[in-house]
Amino acid sequence: MLHIRRLRLMDGEPLAIMQNWIPASLLNTTKAELEDAGLYDLMRRQGLNIRVAHQRIGAAIAAANDARLLNVKPGAALLVMERTAFDDGGRVIETSSHKYRADSYSFQTTLVAR
Repeated sequence: MLHIRRLRLMDGEPLAIMQNWIPASLLNTTKAELEDAGLYDLMRRQGLNIRVAHQRIGAAIAAANDARLLNVKPGAALLVMERTAFDDGGRVIETSSHKYRADSYSFQTTLVAR
């Protein structure tokens, strides 16, 4: 399993701690490629298309290590998101766990009836 842990910045300030797990047999990449192109762009280039994803969005408080990385006080509010993504054939191609600064991030969603 390929485990990718990233600290995302916006205007030089930490915004999110992002962790992704992808079956190693599905993605061939280097750290430099990830920094240059981004994870989802690299996945698409290699034929991995996310068809559907199940996400859970909630809240948590920042533990000491997360607070240090995100430049917030321990106990500060965080938005958290966990996702499992599937390809066109229904195969799990990614799971992820992300922690966002609640003072700098919001989620917007669109709901479509089936």
